[in-house]
Amino acid sequence: MRGYNIQVTRGSGGPLAVAMRGLASGDIPWGPGHHEKFRRRFDHTVQALAVCEDLPEEHNRVTLDPELVDSDGIPAPKITYRLSDNTRAMLAHGLERGKEVMRAAGAVEVLETPLLRPGGWHLLGTARMGTDPERSVVNPWGRSHDVRNLFIVDGSVFVTAGGVNPTSTIQALALYIGDRIKRNLANLFDD
Repeated sequence: MRGYNIQVTRGSGGPLAVAMRGLASGDIPWGPGHHEKFRRRFDHTVQALAVCEDLPEEHNRVTLDPELVDSDGIPAPKITYRLSDNTRAMLAHGLERGKEVMRAAGAVEVLETPLLRPGGWHLLGTARMGTDPERSVVNPWGRSHDVRNLFIVDGSVFVTAGGVNPTSTIQALALYIGDRIKRNLANLFDD
């Protein structure tokens, strides 16, 4: 369901990053053969990344940890996140299409990283925006349904992630919510 996009970017990074990644993966050996493998890789690589729209899943959530607390005894947040079968299928499909693109472009060597954990994740939707307090945390302009003077202005108000970076949308939401707060200042905490 939904989909993904394939982003093609330069893949080398700086010389140190290429050497360290190559050493960690075993693709660039230390010692004999290092310079030859490094020269083949550095400044001669591209990446094809599948960026998926990870749909909202009830099993993914932020709760308070029942055991871990800070120095004041306040429970720490506990993030529970697991890829759904749908997301795994999209990632696998995107990986295969990405390899096809690389081969069609004349790639000499195609390396595969099924799940790029260091690439980061945009975990969104933990304080979903909506009109129904039973199914959302904040109203359509970011005010908490339960705490009247709490406004949430970040990616957690998204109802779904989309298949791209969320920064521009978060900025637009911040401007929108700020404007709504300003317009409603006189009766900001009324029902």
